[in-house]
Parts: sequence; C-alpha cells; structure tokens
Amino acid sequence: MIDVKDLRFAYSRGPEILRGVSFHSEENRVISILGPNGTGKTTFLKCICGIHRPTSGEVTVDGVGISKLRGRDLARKIGYVPQTTPVSRMSVFDAVLVGRKPYIDWSATQSDLDKVSEVLEALGMGDLALKYLDEISGGEFQKVQIARAIVQEPSVLILDEPTNNLDIANQHRTMHMIIDAVRSRGMCTIMTMHDINLAVHYSDLFLFFKDGKVAAYGGLEVITEELIKEVYKIDVEIIDHRGVPMIVPKNSARYHLESHHHPHDIHDHLHGLDPLTDDPFAYGGLP
Repeated sequence: MIDVKDLRFAYSRGPEILRGVSFHSEENRVISILGPNGTGKTTFLKCICGIHRPTSGEVTVDGVGISKLRGRDLARKIGYVPQTTPVSRMSVFDAVLVGRKPYIDWSATQSDLDKVSEVLEALGMGDLALKYLDEISGGEFQKVQIARAIVQEPSVLILDEPTNNLDIANQHRTMHMIIDAVRSRGMCTIMTMHDINLAVHYSDLFLFFKDGKVAAYGGLEVITEELIKEVYKIDVEIIDHRGVPMIVPKNSARYHLESHHHPHDIHDHLHGLDPLTDDPFAYGGLP
C-alpha cells in the first residue's frame, strides 16, 4: 500500500529535519505518528503527500512513486488534511464537494452529490450542509476538512492532528468516523497525534519520532515506559484499563498524592479510575 524508504528532508541551507525515515503499511491500517513538537512529524506528512520534495528517499503508494504523479492522479492516491485551513465564504456542502474534484470532468454527478451527503450524515453534520464555513464552529470546520478528504476516496488518508479544536465527545465521534472510513474503503490512514492514549485506543500501528528519525514502529508492543521516557523525557507508568494500555505521567500532582497515601497499591487504584473524570491523559481508556 505505502512504502517510505530512507526519506530525508532539509529546508534550503538549513539542518536536516528528516534523517532517513522508513516504514511500510498495508491497506486498512491506522497509523499514529507520535513524538514531541519539533521532531519533524508535520514535515514528514508534507513529504508523503508531495507538498515538500524530499532531499532523498522515495515514497510509493500502490507501487507508484508519488514524485511521478501530479494533479488529479496524486489526489486519487493521497488525501491530506492540514492542521489549519483558511476559512472561505463557501457552504459546507460545496466545501466537501471539492473533495470530488479529482473525479469530476465537466460537472458533479448525482453519485458525487450522494457521496457528500453520505459523509456529512455520518459525521452528524447533515443539518449544516447549507451553512457557510464562516458560520460554523472551529470543531465543525475541522470535521468539514476531514469529510472533504474522505469523499476524495484516496488510497492513503493523511491527517495532521485530526482532533484539533474538538471537545472530547467530538474527538471520539471523529475518530470513529475515520475508522469506519478506513475499514469500509480499505484506506491506509496516517495521522499525527499528541494524545497518546487517544492514539492507542484507535490505531493499529505507532510510529514514534525522535530528532527526525524513527525511534520505534509497530503495534502496542512497542509502547513501553522506557520508550516514552526516551522520546518525551517524562516518567510514566503504563497500566491496563479494560484491556487497553493507558499511559499515566508519574510527575502529575495526583500521581504523587496517591503515591504518598497508597505507596503499595497505586497500580490497583489507577486501574479503577474513570478516565473521563479522573485523568486528562486517559481518553484511550474509554470502553
């Protein structure tokens, strides 16, 4: 599906930002890219989707090098949702319909219109279809951008912080929508995430960045307390919450308070916490 081999990138006369990044994924996979700010995650996404031309290395999708693709051919392979997009005076429906552009010759067909309506309904945004983009909230606008990329029907869907500007309920609704799109359309989804626990709950694979290189890549088995400390410079405890690993910072005030009062049963106490009300890091622990 997608192969990235020894990808390197540097801005003109600047230091190397990506330093030999490689990974492979098949279809129907959700990959979260994790790591601190400034480690090259967004730059990496822009190299994959052709916004930046790598200094060296190769990105192929379905066996085709993206450097050989232009225009609608590239758009049929890769859909990209950046962190921020300018707001224009356009209706929600028309903004999502733009995602069908790679398939439209003269005018949109009924099939194109139906695909837009289907995705808007799936996102719970059907009643916003005729509203203008500058009349909706920031979270709703973010969901419009994701809907646009999904109706584009690419082989690879690339999302830079897809839950940005969303409250916790809409974070999970949006992630469910992304997962449904991947499973039903066979897409590979690559997204940058800041919330590790949210990523753990919804992702199949995890690509950890450190200093422009891959620190670890794989499934849940690669997420260890040692890796988190190496990448994020923070001590954590990884506990099991209903079969899902949950990362809890050891330097949080609540952790120290509970450790002081319950030095021997902190693991059991944290295991029983309600992830929504007791721990801001525990979104991934939702049932």
